[in-house]
Amino acid sequence: MPRVTGSVRAEFSASGGATRLERSVHSYPLKIAKTFSFPNRQLGVYVMDASPGMMAGDRYELSWHFGEAANVFVTNQSYTKVHPSVPGAGGASEQRQKLVLEQGAYVEYMPEPVTLYKDARFRSATDVVLAPGAALVMSDIVCPGRLHRGELFQYEQYRSRLTVWLEEEPIYQSRQRLEPAASEVEAAGRFEDYTHLASFYVFSDRIGPDTTGMLRGALELFMEAGAPVYCGVSSAVKHGVIVSALGRRVIDLERVVETAWTAVRRELFGQPPLKVPK
Repeated sequence: MPRVTGSVRAEFSASGGATRLERSVHSYPLKIAKTFSFPNRQLGVYVMDASPGMMAGDRYELSWHFGEAANVFVTNQSYTKVHPSVPGAGGASEQRQKLVLEQGAYVEYMPEPVTLYKDARFRSATDVVLAPGAALVMSDIVCPGRLHRGELFQYEQYRSRLTVWLEEEPIYQSRQRLEPAASEVEAAGRFEDYTHLASFYVFSDRIGPDTTGMLRGALELFMEAGAPVYCGVSSAVKHGVIVSALGRRVIDLERVVETAWTAVRRELFGQPPLKVPK
């Protein structure tokens, strides 16, 4: 098993309506430099990576604990760049994450896209545990290589797993495994002429029978405006809604995520769009 080459463990608490980073431990090349005050008393957190990207055999571990009524936005400073998996040099790059949200915690976990370089192998596993009344908004975008270098679908393997529990009850799980050399990713019913993949998730007991339709309506208006994307909306077993999208450019999928995110903030949580400082 690959050794851990970078880690972050962070704990957040809330008191008097204000959220603070209670405790943070990190190991190079990952760290949390500082936190920022966002609107609505939300705490902004940026994860820094001092390396040029994930090398063959690297393993990142991120553990997040959000205390009762914590209000936190988490992202990272730049794309996660996955370098080639060199034979005999440790195999795949791995990232493991765990998010625990206590009662009433509200978390937006919106990392920058993952870029899979030629010959890259990347495995991602994320576990989420929600207490009653907690809410998680999360997204991810996957790029199929450095297109300006002609690396379209030249990575070796991409594997991803997301599992969500409401207390001890599993309410959602997804698994993806892409191996371009072993399958025709551009065949009908797969990516076709699309290249980039995005997912947007919301888990909250505020989700009702109209939430899926609300998101579909917001995305239909976006696509009717000429956006070159393909989107679908589905539901978890309970308290969850998922947007899946295909596109040809990161910027188009970022707009899909922004459209869904804005609708969710407005309709479910009564909040205006969040303008994230870059």
